Amino acid sequence: MKKDNEEKKTSANKIVQITATIIGFAIGFLFFMRTEDWMVFIVFGAFAMVEAFVVRTVFESGINKLAIRFTNEMQKIKDGDFSVLIVPKEYGILGQVATTVNTVLSDIKKLIDGFFQLSLAINSSSYTVKNVSKNATDAIQLISQTTDDISKGATSQAEEAQNGVLSVEKLADQINAVYNSSNEIIIETDRITQVNTAGVNAVESLKEKTVMNINASEKIILVIEKLIQTVQQITSFTDSIENITEQTNMLALNAAIEAARAGEAGLGFAVVADEVRRLADQSRQANLEITNLVESISDDSQMAVSVMEDLRNASEEQNLSVEQTGQAFSDIANAIYAIVDKFRNVNESVNKMQTDKDEVIKSIEHISSVSQETAAASEEMAATTDSQMNAFDELQQASTDLEQLVIKLDENLKRYKLR
Repeated sequence: MKKDNEEKKTSANKIVQITATIIGFAIGFLFFMRTEDWMVFIVFGAFAMVEAFVVRTVFESGINKLAIRFTNEMQKIKDGDFSVLIVPKEYGILGQVATTVNTVLSDIKKLIDGFFQLSLAINSSSYTVKNVSKNATDAIQLISQTTDDISKGATSQAEEAQNGVLSVEKLADQINAVYNSSNEIIIETDRITQVNTAGVNAVESLKEKTVMNINASEKIILVIEKLIQTVQQITSFTDSIENITEQTNMLALNAAIEAARAGEAGLGFAVVADEVRRLADQSRQANLEITNLVESISDDSQMAVSVMEDLRNASEEQNLSVEQTGQAFSDIANAIYAIVDKFRNVNESVNKMQTDKDEVIKSIEHISSVSQETAAASEEMAATTDSQMNAFDELQQASTDLEQLVIKLDENLKRYKLR
């Protein structure tokens, strides 16, 4: 029990150290807000009081090696050396105090850097330090309430962190589902790509055949046109044959008349004339049939030319449609490739999310652990409120001495070592 009391007392003294440092800085800041002046001096004075308070506390609680080292570092700060870095040698409250002091030192060094340019504007007003010190006493009561709120908040944060782990695990399941769905879509798009490629090949083949049809139609039209020319020549021949047949028929008629006049001597000529006339009639009949056939061929050829021209026009339109279809297949292929690339990017992102998910869970679990430690530390801090009240009474008295140091501000600033 005695050992526990000593540990609690040591922890309380450490809490007093860091709290005194923070309140000293708060006093300086409030003083500057009210007077817009004497900020550097207030910071220096606050640190001097913190150092004195730490030394007093260390001697009251019993000096140990770590406290001596801590006090030596604070002595350097008092001497104007703000370049020191208090390195924590242990974990726990004192380590947290050292870390907090380092943070405060860093902030103060930034402030003093600015104060070198503002030092000429500092005036002689510092009477509000007493009021600020008095307000600090009231503030410590608020700190007590705040530490209680911090403890409750840290406990709640730990619970929320645990809920966050569960939520991340659910999210991981959803990520896996997205990953599997993306893989299925990629497989399906690969199959669609193959089908689309086959369609493109079919369109190209159809395009080639359409061009062949157009060329064949052109050749057939040329052949039919030549046939029409030949038919026209045959028609010319049949016209000549018709004329010859009519002339032959007239000659046969004249020969028959002359044979009749000759009597018995002309009977042989009459027979020949009849035969010639009969042959002429047969020739005329044959020529008529040829003419009809040629006209039929001519009509059919004209119709064939019209049909072939329609076929050629249809083939050209089909070729245009085939080209448009080919372009559509090409656009589809490009769209599919783009979709596949997008889903591959999605898969890469999902893989990265799966990796990051484990890190997030570890971080949340760490936050939960730190929150629990913070809650415990807040409870210890609340236990030291009474001793802090006494310390701030002394701090209020010490603030009275700040007024005497204003005139030395410029000299003190020049001797500060920040780096």
